Amino acid sequence: MKRTKRLGLLLALACTPARGEAQALWDSTALAALFAGHRPAVQSGGYREDWFQAAQGGVIVGRHVLGHLKVELEATATSGDSQFVSRPITLPGQPYPYWLTSTETTSVRSVGAVAAWQFRDNEWVHPFVLAGVTADFERTVAYTPEQFLNGDPRAGALRQRLSDGRTEETTAVRAGAVIGGGAKLYFREHAFVRSDVRLAVGRDQQNVAFRAGVGLDF
Repeated sequence: MKRTKRLGLLLALACTPARGEAQALWDSTALAALFAGHRPAVQSGGYREDWFQAAQGGVIVGRHVLGHLKVELEATATSGDSQFVSRPITLPGQPYPYWLTSTETTSVRSVGAVAAWQFRDNEWVHPFVLAGVTADFERTVAYTPEQFLNGDPRAGALRQRLSDGRTEETTAVRAGAVIGGGAKLYFREHAFVRSDVRLAVGRDQQNVAFRAGVGLDF
């Protein structure tokens, strides 16, 4: 009887999964993502597409602070995406506005801090949710080519230069709130793959990123 009890106790200990106390405190992830960003409306009644798409890369560093609660810091940057933009301008003596065209190339650098809650220990696969804040540095390079308006020679109208061809660069800083969720899958003891969806919302700002990456905990 005593042997049976001892054998049962040994089997129970052998089948008990690793506890959360043994999980690593830190982890880091290298990310690649598909990023979609929303641009504010063009002023003066102009037009461009509302959304732009770009590739994104970045890094995340996280630390467990309380059980399954983790704090993460991240830094990301996107490639540039170009859009054609039209803006109306009013010309003296013309009954209708003239549409001046340009090309805008937009890229975004972001830094953020989030709190993430994971639903299991680092044992195999676990989902997580996150919420936090972000600061986006949206860089826009606008190129307006040389453009002319040809007047009616019968009326003695001259050719008017509307644009002399110029490039202008601006950077807008926008703060927003972040929500998201995803999962981590361990393929080795301290190595994992991670995928998540991250949504940032703020004044004149909405963007979403579908992200995947590989990481290590330590």
